[in-house]
Amino acid sequence: MKIPEHLRAPAIVFALQAALLAGAALVFLILIPPHG
Repeated sequence: MKIPEHLRAPAIVFALQAALLAGAALVFLILIPPHG
């Protein structure tokens, strides 16, 4: 899949943000298990 030059940087930033968000959600799921 070829990414246009002007979209490459925003795509990388978006991917990094998505990875950080997923990591944070995973940490919350592990450290704060649902009670009940």
